[in-house]
Amino acid sequence: MVEGDLVDLTLPSLLQVMSRECSTAILKLQRGPNQGAMYFAEGVLVHAVAGPVTGDEAACELLGWPDGRFRLARDGDPQPRTITDRLARLVVDTDGSHSSSRSSMHAGGGDERSVDEQLLHDLLTQLTRLEQDTTRLQEGRVDGGAVAALLLVTAVVNSMVALVTARCSDPGVRPSHVLPRLAEDHPYTQLLGEERDRISIATAAGVLKSWNSSTESREQLFLELCKALLDVLVFYGNTASTFFHSHREREEWRATFALFVEGLNSAIHNVEQSS
Repeated sequence: MVEGDLVDLTLPSLLQVMSRECSTAILKLQRGPNQGAMYFAEGVLVHAVAGPVTGDEAACELLGWPDGRFRLARDGDPQPRTITDRLARLVVDTDGSHSSSRSSMHAGGGDERSVDEQLLHDLLTQLTRLEQDTTRLQEGRVDGGAVAALLLVTAVVNSMVALVTARCSDPGVRPSHVLPRLAEDHPYTQLLGEERDRISIATAAGVLKSWNSSTESREQLFLELCKALLDVLVFYGNTASTFFHSHREREEWRATFALFVEGLNSAIHNVEQSS
């Protein structure tokens, strides 16, 4: 059994060890009165619990803990598989990025690499949290049909917008500047708006909600609006890649972000069109 403080040994570092050693174990976590656990089978995260919450949502909550205590112990008991494959892969990608960053530090570049390492951790942790929204879409757990799904996709996009605009003072990355440029290639972007430096879909949602033509044409409208939102998401994801100094971390982010966008796009095509 191993115990310690998450300030001294971070959760990403612990997950890296679990994955690299193909451990079958339980990682118990405590932060004040809050408790949680992550279960691994041969190095793969299969189950997570955070209070009454389980699965992807619990894992995302635990990954957001900046401090706390941990206890690592062997666990041979079979556990339910509540973690989706995509989230398990994202967790491994997050861990691997830290491993490669630390191993490649060199004299004179340590500070710059350390900044890139923290940035990559922040970005990948954000994607891991957003993955639960993708899972909701994929599994059809969004009440309200296409309009509700559109709102959820917008929330995902705005999470990335907020992250990028908080780190960049260039007015060119504000939605009010980005949307007109994207509309040149995708006209449905014109139905998207901007409010307080965030994407607004008030007009788009209104058009979709009042659409009274055929189901096929309504579905096409929904997909085109989502395509416009994905274009915005990709813009901000690509902008985030310019924050890195290191090619290694930049490419790690691009590869993981592309995987996330691919999964979100696939989930969008599974949305039922009932209102």
